[in-house]
Amino acid sequence: MDENKAFEKLKESIYNKFGLDLNQYKENYLKRRLAARMRSLQMISYEEYLKYLLTREDEYNILLDKLTINVTQFFRDPETFEEVEKNILPNIMRNNNTIKVWSAGCSTGEEAYSIAIMMEEIAENLGILNYKYNIIGTDIDEKVLYKARLGYYEGRTLDNLSDIRKKKYFDFDGKNYIIKENIKKKVEFLKYNIMEPFKKDYFNIIFCRNVIIYFTRELQNKVIGYFYDSLKENGIFIMGKTETMLLSFRNKFECLNIRERIFIKRA
Repeated sequence: MDENKAFEKLKESIYNKFGLDLNQYKENYLKRRLAARMRSLQMISYEEYLKYLLTREDEYNILLDKLTINVTQFFRDPETFEEVEKNILPNIMRNNNTIKVWSAGCSTGEEAYSIAIMMEEIAENLGILNYKYNIIGTDIDEKVLYKARLGYYEGRTLDNLSDIRKKKYFDFDGKNYIIKENIKKKVEFLKYNIMEPFKKDYFNIIFCRNVIIYFTRELQNKVIGYFYDSLKENGIFIMGKTETMLLSFRNKFECLNIRERIFIKRA
């Protein structure tokens, strides 16, 4: 089997297993991620790796983890959270009895829990007791969702958390910081592929940061369209700092903060 055919067979195998269409990823990115995994196994050809993949069930999950970027932190890009905390969320919370937020591509849950912590503090500052909000975190990788539901964290993922926040929102078992139950119960984690439509006219805010940058322009257009449909009127869409709103959506989203990539859905 030649390498081009083996490469196509690899993509087909992943699609059959997870429903993840790798043809929608940028090819150079995909080949870099595959090459890194193959080097770790001391393999040099796609055909060799394909044979290995097809005989080892656990390798599929390892490969999925390598293909979907799961690098995250609490309050990653603090300036973005600061802008949302000061200038976006308070107004929404004053005018809505409940808020629904989507953390798309949530990985191990740090972003979703960061949003919950932020909303708890805003509600406290506004003097609103027991404010109702629902945060949904979605990812295609069941392995990272399991970790998110557990809510155990250690290492550099905690670097942006102050000691005050660690003490207030986490328990510590000597090694891990564990999300407290009053925060955990506000966040629901679901397995979901953002390449498909989700909940129409449902969310007040959608965070999808540092995910679609790896997609082809065609898929970016489709996914942003799904996010647009999922937002309520005047809903907020937040992208990653290295991502750009497509020209085809400039009449559907108004930019509120170009530096932090914050947009509002036009009526």
